[in-house]
Amino acid sequence: MWLVGILWLAAQIRSDETVVFYPSYAYQDPTAGDWEGYVHGVIYEREKGSLWRAGVIAAVRRSLDIPAGSAEAKILEERLREFLVDRERGKEIRVRLGERVVLAGTSGPDGYFRSVVRISAAEARRWGGGPGGWLRYAAELPAGDTRTFEGRLQLIGPKGFSIVSDIDDTIKHTQMLEPREMLLNSLVRPFRAVEGMAEVYQEAVEGEGVVHYVSASPWQLLLPLEEFRQKARFPPGSFHLQHVRFDPGALVQMFSGPKDFKIAQIAQILKHFPHRRFILVGDSGQQDPEIYGELARKYPQQVVAIWIRKITSEPPDGPRYQKAFAQLPPLWKVFERPEELRSEWKRILAQQPVGER
Repeated sequence: MWLVGILWLAAQIRSDETVVFYPSYAYQDPTAGDWEGYVHGVIYEREKGSLWRAGVIAAVRRSLDIPAGSAEAKILEERLREFLVDRERGKEIRVRLGERVVLAGTSGPDGYFRSVVRISAAEARRWGGGPGGWLRYAAELPAGDTRTFEGRLQLIGPKGFSIVSDIDDTIKHTQMLEPREMLLNSLVRPFRAVEGMAEVYQEAVEGEGVVHYVSASPWQLLLPLEEFRQKARFPPGSFHLQHVRFDPGALVQMFSGPKDFKIAQIAQILKHFPHRRFILVGDSGQQDPEIYGELARKYPQQVVAIWIRKITSEPPDGPRYQKAFAQLPPLWKVFERPEELRSEWKRILAQQPVGER
């Protein structure tokens, strides 16, 4: 019995450990009306007095020519510390969802945990949730621990419009094609929104519209990205980011997501909502045209538009786009100014039956 007790204590969340839940979604069973969704996140411990971590942060600061003690150095330290935490394995994460407590998974070696939760239609109504609404939950902590770690789960109905949006250079200025500028914009400078994009998204999610933010950015940047989303007034939505291992010698590679990652994430969303209509929004800097073209050919009944923000020199009717969007109807648009998308949105609405919006 003593061994069981030791293992139970080791699996509890300690007062020096932090739990971060990732904004996620739930989809509805078409027959029973119940909801099934993901609760997932990470648990870690911040090492405040680590000389090794301080040395790594100082080395990165010097490599980017950031003056010690500057405002930029403070931002760099705050963001890098999320990469340099001690991930906690073997922790049983339980959350209070409405009136019940459910197991959200046991953390692996990287501190990541994940589980699928089922919510009855009656529970969703009782807890104040409905299509498009959010259910909030919180980690169950040991007695005496007064902290709160909250998460949220969006209940997405079977019909309506969904935006799948990239982040870097699509809604946030990052300059992914310039490695040093990309690192400065990701790790050092305050995030800056692409002007006008938030207004386009707000208009598109009126009613039962939703947003999924799918990006090669690391999960370690979730908190500053969520703060950016709120300040820039982009609609709340689920986040789908990369799990990366910090490597101070390969900082640029941490932000270079493989094509397969985004395809897998978006394909899963499309499979969960076979009757929703999707607009895929990205930029020309990396592989968004090629990724979105492949998905549109595979899911032709769901993808109704592809919007690509132009940040490279290829003309909209050039060979790159002709190849990326081969065999597709004219559902794609390369734009420079977000206001160009307003007429596109009205055109898409006019083509959809009222019940499908």
